[in-house]
Amino acid sequence: MSLPKISIVTPSFNQARFIDANIQSVLAQQYPDVEHIIIDGGSTDGTIDILKKYSHLRWISEPDRGQTHALNKGFRMASGEIIGWLNSDDTYCPNIFQLISEKFQRSECMVLCGDGYEIDERGEITHPLSSGSADPDSLIRYWKWKYEFVQPSFFFRRNVFDGAGYLDESLYYAMDYDFFIRLGLRFRFIYTPIPFANLRMYPESKSGRNVRKLIPGYILEMQRVSHRNWGKPYQIKYYEYLFSFIGALFYSIIKNLFFSPTSKSRNLFKRIISRMKR
Repeated sequence: MSLPKISIVTPSFNQARFIDANIQSVLAQQYPDVEHIIIDGGSTDGTIDILKKYSHLRWISEPDRGQTHALNKGFRMASGEIIGWLNSDDTYCPNIFQLISEKFQRSECMVLCGDGYEIDERGEITHPLSSGSADPDSLIRYWKWKYEFVQPSFFFRRNVFDGAGYLDESLYYAMDYDFFIRLGLRFRFIYTPIPFANLRMYPESKSGRNVRKLIPGYILEMQRVSHRNWGKPYQIKYYEYLFSFIGALFYSIIKNLFFSPTSKSRNLFKRIISRMKR
């Protein structure tokens, strides 16, 4: 039986320091039928020189409307039966494409997700990550303690776009979150507790820039996406999600104010009280 073609889509913009490791992690799979598509937004930092070194790549470099737009361009270009999404600063774990292709031999496997690792700027593992709770209800209730998914460890059949559509280009942070909810509402996720990918976190990354904010931008977008899936106010499930969210918010405020000495909300509360006493 011939192995299915795998297309990897990578959006990139001025990521010369990481893009080579990204490409090498795909090449190292030694899978016989891989298409690696890189959609570059017009980099000026040496990324293009690196891309030119690899004759196997399909790549374009031109101004675009951001990461989500670049991904949609790449998804439309992809010709493989199976598609993976690997951001330019992330990498794959060794020897996982063979396993992934075997999982997709089952016709009912439309979306496959695995575990992974968070890595730092140098590529050192900081802690493990899991997609074990990535079902639609758990994703919608992102405020629950078990919420987590490993974006580069998701693979899906190309025809999922026919029903779920492409990424929402109005979203800057939560395009993956929104897309995976839409996929989960249509297809059962096949979860494999094996590390597939390494997700890089560092101060200049999109997620890293939000860590120090009281309310990170990605949380605001996730709330907007989550709310889309609560249903209508005349439906019972709407109030189930609403009361769950309010309860989690109340718990978080109490925990941060009274039990987490270094929390941002507690420090903000202290500053407000201090100003009131002046």
